[in-house]
Amino acid sequence: MNQLLLGAAFPFAVGLILYVRRRARASLRLLTVVPAAMAAGALWAVAPDIPRLLGWSGLYLRLARSPWTDIFLFHYTIDRLESDSPLFGLGLVLMAAALSAAAWREMALRETD
Repeated sequence: MNQLLLGAAFPFAVGLILYVRRRARASLRLLTVVPAAMAAGALWAVAPDIPRLLGWSGLYLRLARSPWTDIFLFHYTIDRLESDSPLFGLGLVLMAAALSAAAWREMALRETD
């Protein structure tokens, strides 16, 4: 779960900086590109785990033991150090809630114009 959070965190942070710089206004592009980039980053971070989902145990085990999988946002290192915590899931939920709140606020502001 922490790999998903790490993969989504950088695009979220960039989007948050842009949102704050624009005085809490979000364009349609920001509201579509940031979630897409977050999903792509999260998918990139867990790419070495996809063979396990497809039932390809041999490939998954080779990837799990290979330090070169650190190119997937430090996947190998995180697998060695990670611990289960509900805080990682909470972080993802909070990022999704923040994006939803920005979209909701933008929609409400445009309706009053």
